[in-house]
Amino acid sequence: MNNIVLLAALFGLMTIGTASILYASFKGQGDISANYFLFAEVSILPGIVLVMLSNLDPHFNRPLTFYFCNSLINISEVGVIFSIYALTKKPSRKSFYLAVFGVFAYSALSEYARIKINPIFPLLMVSLASATLSFATYGLCKSLKDIELQNNLFLKWFGRLEIGLVLFSLLRAGSYFSSTPISSQNPPTAVSVLFAIFAALCIFRYISYHSLRISWVDPRTSAQNALNINLAKALQEKEQLLHSLIASNRVLSISALANSLAHQLSQPLTGIALQTEALKRNLAESNPNEASVKSLNKISRQLSKLSELVKNLRQLFSFKTHQFRNINLQKITNEVLEIVEPALNENQIQLVKQYEADVRVYGDAIQIQQVLINLFNNAIDAINQSNLPTRKIRLTISMEDAYGLISIEDSGTGIKVNLLPNIFDLYKTTKKDGLGVGLWLSKTIIDKHQGKIAALNSKNGGAIFKVSLPAVIGGLS
Repeated sequence: MNNIVLLAALFGLMTIGTASILYASFKGQGDISANYFLFAEVSILPGIVLVMLSNLDPHFNRPLTFYFCNSLINISEVGVIFSIYALTKKPSRKSFYLAVFGVFAYSALSEYARIKINPIFPLLMVSLASATLSFATYGLCKSLKDIELQNNLFLKWFGRLEIGLVLFSLLRAGSYFSSTPISSQNPPTAVSVLFAIFAALCIFRYISYHSLRISWVDPRTSAQNALNINLAKALQEKEQLLHSLIASNRVLSISALANSLAHQLSQPLTGIALQTEALKRNLAESNPNEASVKSLNKISRQLSKLSELVKNLRQLFSFKTHQFRNINLQKITNEVLEIVEPALNENQIQLVKQYEADVRVYGDAIQIQQVLINLFNNAIDAINQSNLPTRKIRLTISMEDAYGLISIEDSGTGIKVNLLPNIFDLYKTTKKDGLGVGLWLSKTIIDKHQGKIAALNSKNGGAIFKVSLPAVIGGLS
């Protein structure tokens, strides 16, 4: 038994191992690229077995053995080519079948040359074919259009290993013209070393492919596999974070515009209010007209409400540093209602207020109002999505175990049971176009206030969000 048998046995065992790992990693459901590469690994195994048999028993040194051995080794390289191609494009099966047929036909031609020209002439033909296929794989690695794939370290190593296989094949082809052709049958020690290098190049190529599939996620599909599931999740979170940052930037721009607009509105509103009061006094003194005075009183009240709304908007969209202080829950909630009331009226939603206690808490009014606006918006969306006849939001402020409790209950269809445990997680959303940031941010704010926020389903079918904040001692009136 010569060294080639031991090398082939070791090469075969390692190929079986890498093929098994690839199959198990994809759980038997590999994508097109993985399936082609698995085909490449499996198809070379019979070729390795034939090399072993031809060295163990001279009876196997026949043209038919050489034909299948050479065919299977080069067909393996065809599988590698299609595997790399399938990383970015979908190859046609017809092209693959034609390539396999071409290899079989070329191998048949080389065996015909063995009989008609020279017994070792197939060495030159098969080696040149192997060099061509390996170089084609290298060229394919360099020509892939995906930028992230091009910059992948393991794809670069894969291409370099293909160049190593090209050099080996060219060296073997060149040996045809020497006195000692590089053949796998009864080789000298130096040739055995070359075949060991060939086996090592193939094994490292398999490892490079596995590493590539771990470190790269196909952008065409959101499907994950056991090899890159963690990377796929990280990339997905990165994309979601990017979308959230874009949305946040848009909100900041709107906030700046709203703040500026509120500032511009406050001055003319003040002027209109002063003129209205002056006109009302003049009417009362010169020509008493109760109907006109009543109308002016209504205008004054509407102007007061509008001025209060502008004031609340300026506070909400201000960029001042947040400050914690003693605040009244009922007061800041009423300020929020001034803002959300137009949306409630537009969507024909009835608001039922139930203030059971006048609670004071220690916190940042703007941040707590941000949470309340988010919860009101969610309630409005839930009601609109449900299309139920009852359109109602119940707001309750109460005391519970030394905590100020704000409860917002909607008349929607509630929250799916499987979503309830993780509804405050980042990027978890029940909305079709939601980012999954609002509730997470709300929980973060309430946590900073040493409070609690919870979501549950009402027995009436809707959803209830409860915000608990530590009450200030002596804050009850």
